Amino acid sequence: MVTMRALRSAGTAVDGLIALLTALITAVGSRDQVAGWLPHYTFVPLAFVQGLALLARRYQPTAVLAATTAVGVFMIVVGYTTVSASIGSCCAAYSVAVYRPGGEGTDLANTLRHAASALAAAVAVGLATLAPEARAESRGWGTLTAAALIAASWVLGYAIRTRRAYVAELKDRAARLEAEEGERAARAVIDERLRIARELHDVIGHSIGLITIQAEAATRTLRTSPEDIPGFLTRISAASRQALAEMRHVLAVLRPDAGAELSPQPGLADLVELVARLNAEGLEVRLEVEPMDLPPGLALTVYRIVQESLTNVLRHAGPGAKAAVTIARRQESVRVTVHDDGAGPSGLAAGAAHGIVGMRERATAYGGKLHTGARDGGGFEVEALIPVHEETP
Repeated sequence: MVTMRALRSAGTAVDGLIALLTALITAVGSRDQVAGWLPHYTFVPLAFVQGLALLARRYQPTAVLAATTAVGVFMIVVGYTTVSASIGSCCAAYSVAVYRPGGEGTDLANTLRHAASALAAAVAVGLATLAPEARAESRGWGTLTAAALIAASWVLGYAIRTRRAYVAELKDRAARLEAEEGERAARAVIDERLRIARELHDVIGHSIGLITIQAEAATRTLRTSPEDIPGFLTRISAASRQALAEMRHVLAVLRPDAGAELSPQPGLADLVELVARLNAEGLEVRLEVEPMDLPPGLALTVYRIVQESLTNVLRHAGPGAKAAVTIARRQESVRVTVHDDGAGPSGLAAGAAHGIVGMRERATAYGGKLHTGARDGGGFEVEALIPVHEETP
């Protein structure tokens, strides 16, 4: 990663090279100065004074423009050529446009103020050509050329500054969009975990309620029918194992609300009704479910995965699409497969993407995995493989 110190060192080296080249070009173009009251060699120190001033062009661009223009005007007045004496002013005018204070914005008043400084430099150069000892060839086209070079240098600097500001704005906007997308994904994960916690809470509440009923019944029959006590204890043991198994999946999930939904949660048996509703809405769904006993929480997870997958098919597969749902037991796991022959979600719209996040969270909560993607023969496929653990305390 490039550090600020490295950038400053590179900038200093570039400024030094520009200052040296400006001094050399100015000196070479000014060897024929004609003022009789100055020594002939003075073109060398004047050229290097103008070049050295450019070393501060990044930090004090306006002051550098004033200094280089003052030296250039003096050189023109004593007989140096207009173009060679204006090279330093051109570099300074460029620096004023690029490095002027006021941030990367495009404040109009600030821009006009610094544009006026470049214009003043061009006017000063033009007026210098009217001096008695100025070269005759420096007037007219020479004056226009020097003024045009200064103006063009400022325009070039302004274009570069505007381009840099535009690129910086695009990068900042991309960073903000990336951060917002990350926040949306995180919120989707949190919302889905809360939803899972709410549903598992209902399953666990059912188990605890069953334990309470069995315990109260055992208390009432303790004196009258003690032979029935083992049956109550067996049912209490099974319900407690069920509740403990479900608790393992919800330990890391917080539920913000205290209210619980009273309606029973769906399971594998409710898939027939779900498929019938979707068939009535125009989506042809084929359902194959192997007979199996699953814990209520896991059955709910399977139902929600199938429900979300078929909902996405209905939204994104297009008219005339067909879907197939297969739920089968594979040794110690249950495999859920939902695929269709439609177009599939184009680029995964926000709703489909969040739905996939939710399905993945559900599968992960039970130690399973979820795979989604396009099928080789066309369409989209969702496949979940979730282990079925023995529910022991």
